Amino acid sequence: MKILVLEDDVETASALRTGLEREGHEVVAAFDIASANGAIDAASFDAAVLDVCLPDGSGYDVLARMRDRLPEAFGLMLTARGTIEARVEGLDRGADDYLVKPFAFAELAARIRALERRPRVDPPRVTIGGLEIDTSRRIATANGSRLDLTPIEFGLLTMLVRSRNEVVTRGTLLREVWGYDFNPTTNVVDVHVNRLRRKLEAEGMRDFVRTIRGKGYALA
Repeated sequence: MKILVLEDDVETASALRTGLEREGHEVVAAFDIASANGAIDAASFDAAVLDVCLPDGSGYDVLARMRDRLPEAFGLMLTARGTIEARVEGLDRGADDYLVKPFAFAELAARIRALERRPRVDPPRVTIGGLEIDTSRRIATANGSRLDLTPIEFGLLTMLVRSRNEVVTRGTLLREVWGYDFNPTTNVVDVHVNRLRRKLEAEGMRDFVRTIRGKGYALA
């Protein structure tokens, strides 16, 4: 997984980064709220390990930003407050797990593995600019108008939104939307993406889906 670590203590952050990288994860370390928010805006993460109390704010503010930008990412909070009330507050504010300092790295690693095993569920409603997707009813609207999408087109749009901060390859779309691998030279993905793009453009969402030459597709 790609994990964001927010910890203002440089020694602790370094230890966490080293340990998580040994577990096979890709780690980005941030030492303040601004840097963490900037990292979330610039890249996609699968999980975040966030200290709650920092000199420039609360890790819960970063968690809220992550929930908005990366709704599928897991959030594990680190705090010195171990009361039941503090734990309940953390879970109520959107944390997936909560670890009290001081802690053993082995426990942190085990909790992350447990989060990784959880089935990922799309949030019931996602909004990006003028686009709104209701995953429970499989309805998408653009600037208030309902899009007449085929199941494949809805799947493509949902996959692109789910990976909004990264390029999605044609191979990934074939695997995740169609459910099995086509010949990699097929243009079936391009045909369906172009149809989806035309429907979005008809509702004023021009250039919402970008073609990344030689790689795949991404949202604007």
